[in-house]
Amino acid sequence: MKPIKAIQDLGRTPEHGRIRLGVKTERAMKSLDTFRFTSPDKEAIEQIANAHGGSVSSWTPPKSKQQQWEVITTSSEIRVFLPPNSIDVWYEQWSAGGCQRRCDGVSADVPVKTPDGMDTDSVPCLCSLEQTMVCSPYTRLRVVLPEIRFGGVWRLESKGWNAANEMPGMAGMLGQLQSIGLAEAMLSLEKRTKVSGGQTRHFVVPRLSMDTSPEELLEGKGLASALDSPPRSAPVLELEAEVIEAEIVTEGCVGWDIPPAGVAVKKNPNGSPKWIPADAK
Repeated sequence: MKPIKAIQDLGRTPEHGRIRLGVKTERAMKSLDTFRFTSPDKEAIEQIANAHGGSVSSWTPPKSKQQQWEVITTSSEIRVFLPPNSIDVWYEQWSAGGCQRRCDGVSADVPVKTPDGMDTDSVPCLCSLEQTMVCSPYTRLRVVLPEIRFGGVWRLESKGWNAANEMPGMAGMLGQLQSIGLAEAMLSLEKRTKVSGGQTRHFVVPRLSMDTSPEELLEGKGLASALDSPPRSAPVLELEAEVIEAEIVTEGCVGWDIPPAGVAVKKNPNGSPKWIPADAK
């Protein structure tokens, strides 16, 4: 019998569509320099085409009869919102029958037959036991497109080592900076070249970046405001416990060189102290 999940663990945000980095040709997958979007929602794809260029066309996924729509845009950089827990990375092995292994490098989930049907079992990392790396890294990023009608998240999937090494760290940093809510970021494609075994390979790597500086985040910028709600001040960064808060009072104005946790602040235009309350005049 499968373990019963707690009620609070049930539910997930639906997937509105996919952000793809390539297109399938007669010979193989071809890498693209711009973003490609697919979705069953034709209106959303048309909105993406209006915002980022490209022509809308019908598309049917392999091994599926469901009609979808696609657009290969002219944009290699788009504005996105990052919901909490927006990224995950696994080592996976896939076959025609589906995912055969999903592993974190320590333990792997593998499909097993049970009296109740197919289930998964957790075993030690099989690649380590076999001393052969048969799995590949799968990086999945979920974003919200702020300019497009909302029907869920858009998923980008990469099977490259560069994305697996770089994107989780950047997404984690953004998550620490935002603390709550949605962080506004830029999703872009970076062209790269690798020479190996006498062959030159050109490919693209998805990247996350932010126009907002850490100081601006402390002032409440770089967050997506909630719809139909007044904007809230962004939480300040959590400081190390051993750091002692230093409060400075100058000419009746309260301020800090190191702001305390949980207080919305802005940069002091007079220079000292460095930070003052966000509502100070």
